[in-house]
Amino acid sequence: MTTIPFGRRAVLFSALALGCLASLGAQAQTWPIKPIKVIAPSTAGGAPDVYARALADLMSRELGQPMVVENAPAVGGMVAAQQMQRAQPDGYTLLVSTAGMMTITPNANPKARYQPADFTPICQGVDAGLVLAGSPTLGPKDFKALQQWLKAEKAPPSYSSYSPGSPAHFLGYQLSEASNVPMTHVPYRSGPQQIIDMVGGIAPLGFTQIATASPQIKAGKLVAFATTGPQRAPELPDVPTVRELGLPQLETTVWFGLTGPAGLPALVAKRLTDAHRKVLASPEFRNRMATSGLVPSADICGDAFLKKMNDESARWARIVKATGFVAD
Repeated sequence: MTTIPFGRRAVLFSALALGCLASLGAQAQTWPIKPIKVIAPSTAGGAPDVYARALADLMSRELGQPMVVENAPAVGGMVAAQQMQRAQPDGYTLLVSTAGMMTITPNANPKARYQPADFTPICQGVDAGLVLAGSPTLGPKDFKALQQWLKAEKAPPSYSSYSPGSPAHFLGYQLSEASNVPMTHVPYRSGPQQIIDMVGGIAPLGFTQIATASPQIKAGKLVAFATTGPQRAPELPDVPTVRELGLPQLETTVWFGLTGPAGLPALVAKRLTDAHRKVLASPEFRNRMATSGLVPSADICGDAFLKKMNDESARWARIVKATGFVAD
Protein backbone atom coordinates (compact mmCIF):
# COMPACT_ATOMS: atom_id res chain seq x y z
CA MET A 1 0.00 0.00 0.00
CA THR A 2 1.47 3.34 -1.07
CA THR A 3 1.52 6.07 1.56
CA ILE A 4 1.24 9.66 0.35
CA PRO A 5 3.45 12.04 2.38
CA PHE A 6 1.56 14.56 4.53
CA GLY A 7 2.82 17.56 2.60
CA ARG A 8 1.70 16.08 -0.69
CA ARG A 9 -1.71 15.15 0.78
CA ALA A 10 -2.18 18.79 1.83
CA VAL A 11 -1.32 19.96 -1.68
CA LEU A 12 -3.73 17.44 -3.21
CA PHE A 13 -6.50 18.46 -0.80
CA SER A 14 -5.99 22.14 -1.63
CA ALA A 15 -6.05 21.36 -5.33
CA LEU A 16 -9.31 19.42 -4.96
CA ALA A 17 -10.87 22.24 -2.95
CA LEU A 18 -9.82 24.81 -5.53
CA GLY A 19 -11.15 22.56 -8.26
CA CYS A 20 -14.55 22.37 -6.52
CA LEU A 21 -14.63 26.14 -6.12
CA ALA A 22 -13.71 26.62 -9.77
CA SER A 23 -16.46 24.19 -10.78
CA LEU A 24 -19.04 26.05 -8.69
CA GLY A 25 -17.86 29.32 -10.19
CA ALA A 26 -18.26 27.98 -13.71
CA GLN A 27 -21.74 26.64 -12.90
CA ALA A 28 -22.72 30.01 -11.45
CA GLN A 29 -21.97 31.67 -14.78
CA THR A 30 -24.66 29.62 -16.54
CA TRP A 31 -27.10 29.17 -13.60
CA PRO A 32 -29.91 28.16 -13.76
CA ILE A 33 -30.01 25.34 -16.30
CA LYS A 34 -32.56 23.09 -14.54
CA PRO A 35 -35.56 23.34 -12.17
CA ILE A 36 -35.06 24.85 -8.71
CA LYS A 37 -36.55 23.31 -5.58
CA VAL A 38 -38.04 25.62 -2.92
CA ILE A 39 -38.59 24.06 0.51
CA ALA A 40 -41.61 25.48 2.37
CA PRO A 41 -41.83 24.74 6.13
CA SER A 42 -45.61 24.31 6.21
CA THR A 43 -48.37 22.14 4.86
CA ALA A 44 -49.92 23.03 1.50
CA GLY A 45 -52.12 26.10 1.96
CA GLY A 46 -50.27 27.35 5.04
CA ALA A 47 -49.04 30.94 4.95
CA PRO A 48 -45.38 30.06 4.17
CA ASP A 49 -46.64 27.80 1.38
CA VAL A 50 -48.77 30.63 -0.08
CA TYR A 51 -45.69 32.87 -0.19
CA ALA A 52 -43.51 30.07 -1.59
CA ARG A 53 -45.89 29.27 -4.45
CA ALA A 54 -46.40 32.89 -5.47
CA LEU A 55 -42.65 33.45 -5.33
CA ALA A 56 -41.99 30.28 -7.35
CA ASP A 57 -44.54 31.19 -10.03
CA LEU A 58 -43.22 34.70 -10.54
CA MET A 59 -39.48 34.15 -10.01
CA SER A 60 -39.50 31.29 -12.51
CA ARG A 61 -40.46 33.83 -15.18
CA GLU A 62 -37.47 35.98 -14.22
CA LEU A 63 -35.01 33.07 -14.08
CA GLY A 64 -36.26 31.05 -17.04
CA GLN A 65 -36.52 27.76 -15.14
CA PRO A 66 -39.38 26.15 -13.17
CA MET A 67 -39.35 26.51 -9.39
CA VAL A 68 -40.98 23.58 -7.61
CA VAL A 69 -42.29 23.90 -4.05
CA GLU A 70 -41.68 21.00 -1.66
CA ASN A 71 -43.53 21.07 1.69
CA ALA A 72 -41.57 20.05 4.79
CA PRO A 73 -43.65 20.95 7.86
CA ALA A 74 -42.57 19.90 11.36
CA VAL A 75 -40.78 20.96 14.53
CA GLY A 76 -40.95 24.74 14.19
CA GLY A 77 -39.31 24.69 10.76
CA MET A 78 -36.31 22.72 12.04
CA VAL A 79 -36.77 19.85 9.56
CA ALA A 80 -36.81 22.23 6.59
CA ALA A 81 -33.81 24.18 7.88
CA GLN A 82 -31.75 21.06 8.45
CA GLN A 83 -32.68 19.81 4.98
CA MET A 84 -31.28 23.07 3.62
CA GLN A 85 -28.08 22.62 5.63
CA ARG A 86 -27.46 19.36 3.75
CA ALA A 87 -28.14 20.87 0.32
CA GLN A 88 -25.42 21.52 -2.25
CA PRO A 89 -24.60 25.25 -2.56
CA ASP A 90 -25.40 25.30 -6.26
CA GLY A 91 -28.60 27.38 -6.21
CA TYR A 92 -30.93 24.50 -7.05
CA THR A 93 -32.29 24.10 -3.52
CA LEU A 94 -33.69 27.13 -1.69
CA LEU A 95 -35.59 27.62 1.55
CA VAL A 96 -38.53 29.74 2.62
CA SER A 97 -37.27 30.85 6.00
CA THR A 98 -39.65 32.08 8.69
CA ALA A 99 -39.20 34.29 11.73
CA GLY A 100 -39.91 31.40 14.08
CA MET A 101 -37.62 28.96 12.28
CA MET A 102 -34.64 31.33 12.20
CA THR A 103 -34.94 33.29 15.44
CA ILE A 104 -36.90 31.16 17.96
CA THR A 105 -36.38 27.48 17.12
CA PRO A 106 -32.55 27.65 17.43
CA ASN A 107 -32.99 29.10 20.92
CA ALA A 108 -35.81 26.80 22.02
CA ASN A 109 -34.84 23.43 20.56
CA PRO A 110 -31.46 21.90 21.49
CA LYS A 111 -31.71 19.62 18.46
CA ALA A 112 -31.82 22.51 15.98
CA ARG A 113 -28.05 23.08 15.88
CA TYR A 114 -28.16 25.97 13.43
CA GLN A 115 -28.11 29.77 13.47
CA PRO A 116 -29.02 32.38 10.82
CA ALA A 117 -25.36 32.67 9.82
CA ASP A 118 -25.42 29.02 8.67
CA PHE A 119 -27.39 30.06 5.56
CA THR A 120 -27.05 32.54 2.70
CA PRO A 121 -29.64 35.29 3.19
CA ILE A 122 -31.40 36.39 -0.01
CA CYS A 123 -34.32 38.67 0.94
CA GLN A 124 -37.17 39.02 3.37
CA GLY A 125 -40.36 38.69 1.38
CA VAL A 126 -43.48 39.42 3.41
CA ASP A 127 -44.50 40.12 6.96
CA ALA A 128 -47.58 40.63 9.07
CA GLY A 129 -48.27 41.68 12.62
CA LEU A 130 -50.31 39.66 15.08
CA VAL A 131 -53.40 40.78 16.95
CA LEU A 132 -54.23 40.52 20.64
CA ALA A 133 -57.90 39.60 20.64
CA GLY A 134 -60.47 38.23 23.04
CA SER A 135 -64.00 36.98 23.36
CA PRO A 136 -66.68 39.63 23.98
CA THR A 137 -67.68 37.55 27.02
CA LEU A 138 -64.56 38.80 28.82
CA GLY A 139 -66.10 42.26 29.09
CA PRO A 140 -63.25 44.66 28.15
CA LYS A 141 -63.67 46.53 24.89
CA ASP A 142 -60.27 48.24 24.69
CA PHE A 143 -56.72 47.66 25.92
CA LYS A 144 -56.98 49.89 28.99
CA ALA A 145 -60.05 48.01 30.17
CA LEU A 146 -58.29 44.73 29.41
CA GLN A 147 -55.37 45.64 31.68
CA GLN A 148 -57.80 46.49 34.47
CA TRP A 149 -59.53 43.15 33.94
CA LEU A 150 -56.22 41.25 34.06
CA LYS A 151 -55.26 42.85 37.37
CA ALA A 152 -58.68 42.27 38.88
CA GLU A 153 -58.72 38.52 38.19
CA LYS A 154 -58.20 36.45 41.34
CA ALA A 155 -56.89 33.36 39.53
CA PRO A 156 -54.06 33.80 36.99
CA PRO A 157 -55.73 34.64 33.66
CA SER A 158 -54.80 32.54 30.63
CA TYR A 159 -53.76 33.47 27.11
CA SER A 160 -53.61 31.26 24.01
CA SER A 161 -51.24 30.99 21.07
CA TYR A 162 -51.52 29.21 17.73
CA SER A 163 -48.38 27.17 18.48
CA PRO A 164 -46.04 26.53 21.41
CA GLY A 165 -42.72 28.26 20.83
CA SER A 166 -44.23 30.78 18.39
CA PRO A 167 -44.05 34.59 18.60
CA ALA A 168 -47.67 34.50 19.85
CA HIS A 169 -46.56 32.30 22.77
CA PHE A 170 -43.77 34.62 23.85
CA LEU A 171 -45.74 37.82 23.26
CA GLY A 172 -48.15 36.54 25.90
CA TYR A 173 -45.23 36.18 28.28
CA GLN A 174 -44.15 39.76 27.53
CA LEU A 175 -47.72 40.99 28.10
CA SER A 176 -47.65 39.24 31.46
CA GLU A 177 -44.32 40.95 32.25
CA ALA A 178 -45.58 44.38 31.17
CA SER A 179 -48.83 44.05 33.11
CA ASN A 180 -47.12 42.57 36.17
CA VAL A 181 -49.79 39.86 36.20
CA PRO A 182 -48.94 36.12 36.17
CA MET A 183 -50.61 34.47 33.18
CA THR A 184 -51.00 30.87 32.03
CA HIS A 185 -50.19 29.85 28.46
CA VAL A 186 -52.66 27.67 26.54
CA PRO A 187 -50.99 26.41 23.33
CA TYR A 188 -52.79 25.25 20.20
CA ARG A 189 -51.47 23.48 17.11
CA SER A 190 -53.06 25.80 14.54
CA GLY A 191 -54.54 29.25 14.18
CA PRO A 192 -58.01 28.07 13.10
CA GLN A 193 -58.39 25.82 16.17
CA GLN A 194 -57.23 28.63 18.43
CA ILE A 195 -59.79 31.00 16.89
CA ILE A 196 -62.61 28.47 17.35
CA ASP A 197 -61.89 28.23 21.08
CA MET A 198 -61.41 31.98 21.44
CA VAL A 199 -64.81 32.62 19.87
CA GLY A 200 -66.31 29.87 22.02
CA GLY A 201 -64.88 31.36 25.20
CA ILE A 202 -62.82 28.24 25.98
CA ALA A 203 -59.51 30.12 25.69
CA PRO A 204 -60.91 33.63 25.40
CA LEU A 205 -57.74 35.75 25.12
CA GLY A 206 -54.69 35.38 22.90
CA PHE A 207 -52.30 36.60 20.26
CA THR A 208 -53.12 35.23 16.80
CA GLN A 209 -52.74 35.88 13.08
CA ILE A 210 -54.59 38.92 11.78
CA ALA A 211 -55.73 37.17 8.59
CA THR A 212 -57.32 34.37 10.61
CA ALA A 213 -58.91 36.60 13.24
CA SER A 214 -60.06 39.65 11.29
CA PRO A 215 -63.28 38.07 9.88
CA GLN A 216 -64.34 37.17 13.43
CA ILE A 217 -63.40 40.62 14.68
CA LYS A 218 -65.40 42.33 11.93
CA ALA A 219 -68.35 40.06 12.71
CA GLY A 220 -68.26 41.08 16.37
CA LYS A 221 -67.34 37.57 17.55
CA LEU A 222 -63.93 38.74 18.81
CA VAL A 223 -62.69 42.04 20.24
CA ALA A 224 -59.31 43.35 18.99
CA PHE A 225 -57.23 45.12 21.64
CA ALA A 226 -53.92 45.76 19.83
CA THR A 227 -51.84 44.78 16.82
CA THR A 228 -48.10 44.14 16.96
CA GLY A 229 -46.81 45.57 13.66
CA PRO A 230 -44.99 48.90 13.30
CA GLN A 231 -48.07 50.44 11.65
CA ARG A 232 -51.78 49.78 12.04
CA ALA A 233 -52.93 46.74 10.12
CA PRO A 234 -54.83 47.57 6.90
CA GLU A 235 -57.46 44.96 7.84
CA LEU A 236 -57.96 46.56 11.30
CA PRO A 237 -57.32 50.29 10.86
CA ASP A 238 -59.18 51.25 14.05
CA VAL A 239 -57.07 49.00 16.28
CA PRO A 240 -54.02 50.67 17.91
CA THR A 241 -50.54 49.19 17.74
CA VAL A 242 -48.70 48.03 20.86
CA ARG A 243 -46.29 50.93 20.39
CA GLU A 244 -49.20 53.40 20.45
CA LEU A 245 -50.25 51.80 23.74
CA GLY A 246 -46.84 52.33 25.30
CA LEU A 247 -45.57 48.75 24.85
CA PRO A 248 -42.91 48.98 22.10
CA GLN A 249 -41.20 45.85 23.47
CA LEU A 250 -44.15 43.82 22.14
CA GLU A 251 -43.73 45.07 18.57
CA THR A 252 -43.36 41.98 16.37
CA THR A 253 -44.03 40.84 12.85
CA VAL A 254 -44.16 37.29 11.57
CA TRP A 255 -42.13 37.27 8.36
CA PHE A 256 -41.12 34.89 5.58
CA GLY A 257 -38.10 35.22 3.34
CA LEU A 258 -35.84 33.39 0.91
CA THR A 259 -32.51 31.84 1.90
CA GLY A 260 -30.00 29.49 0.36
CA PRO A 261 -27.39 27.11 1.73
CA ALA A 262 -24.11 28.40 3.10
CA GLY A 263 -21.49 29.00 0.43
CA LEU A 264 -23.94 29.98 -2.31
CA PRO A 265 -21.90 31.57 -5.15
CA ALA A 266 -22.16 35.36 -5.15
CA LEU A 267 -23.36 35.43 -8.78
CA VAL A 268 -26.24 33.08 -7.96
CA ALA A 269 -27.15 35.02 -4.83
CA LYS A 270 -27.22 38.25 -6.85
CA ARG A 271 -29.49 36.78 -9.54
CA LEU A 272 -31.86 35.50 -6.87
CA THR A 273 -31.83 38.85 -5.08
CA ASP A 274 -32.53 40.79 -8.28
CA ALA A 275 -35.38 38.42 -9.23
CA HIS A 276 -36.86 38.53 -5.73
CA ARG A 277 -36.85 42.34 -5.73
CA LYS A 278 -38.68 42.43 -9.07
CA VAL A 279 -41.31 39.99 -7.85
CA LEU A 280 -41.95 41.97 -4.66
CA ALA A 281 -42.57 45.10 -6.72
CA SER A 282 -45.11 43.42 -9.00
CA PRO A 283 -48.86 44.08 -8.60
CA GLU A 284 -49.60 40.38 -9.13
CA PHE A 285 -47.48 39.37 -6.13
CA ARG A 286 -48.98 42.09 -3.95
CA ASN A 287 -52.51 41.02 -4.84
CA ARG A 288 -51.79 37.37 -4.10
CA MET A 289 -50.28 38.23 -0.72
CA ALA A 290 -53.16 40.54 0.22
CA THR A 291 -55.61 37.65 0.06
CA SER A 292 -53.64 35.97 2.87
CA GLY A 293 -53.13 39.10 4.97
CA LEU A 294 -49.43 39.29 4.09
CA VAL A 295 -47.65 42.54 3.23
CA PRO A 296 -44.63 42.66 0.87
CA SER A 297 -41.59 43.74 2.84
CA ALA A 298 -39.35 46.73 2.42
CA ASP A 299 -35.99 46.13 0.73
CA ILE A 300 -34.35 43.85 3.31
CA CYS A 301 -31.80 41.71 1.48
CA GLY A 302 -28.37 40.18 2.00
CA ASP A 303 -26.48 41.48 5.04
CA ALA A 304 -29.47 43.57 6.15
CA PHE A 305 -31.62 40.44 6.23
CA LEU A 306 -28.98 38.54 8.22
CA LYS A 307 -28.67 41.42 10.70
CA LYS A 308 -32.42 41.43 11.25
CA MET A 309 -32.39 37.69 11.94
CA ASN A 310 -29.50 38.02 14.38
CA ASP A 311 -31.13 40.95 16.22
CA GLU A 312 -34.44 39.10 16.58
CA SER A 313 -32.65 35.93 17.65
CA ALA A 314 -31.01 37.82 20.51
CA ARG A 315 -34.39 39.21 21.57
CA TRP A 316 -36.13 35.85 21.62
CA ALA A 317 -33.17 34.11 23.29
CA ARG A 318 -33.73 36.20 26.42
CA ILE A 319 -37.45 35.50 26.48
CA VAL A 320 -37.11 31.78 25.76
CA LYS A 321 -34.63 31.50 28.63
CA ALA A 322 -36.88 33.51 30.96
CA THR A 323 -39.87 31.26 30.26
CA GLY A 324 -37.86 28.06 30.60
CA PHE A 325 -39.48 26.79 27.41
CA VAL A 326 -37.81 23.85 25.65
CA ALA A 327 -39.34 22.50 22.44
CA ASP A 328 -40.19 18.80 22.53
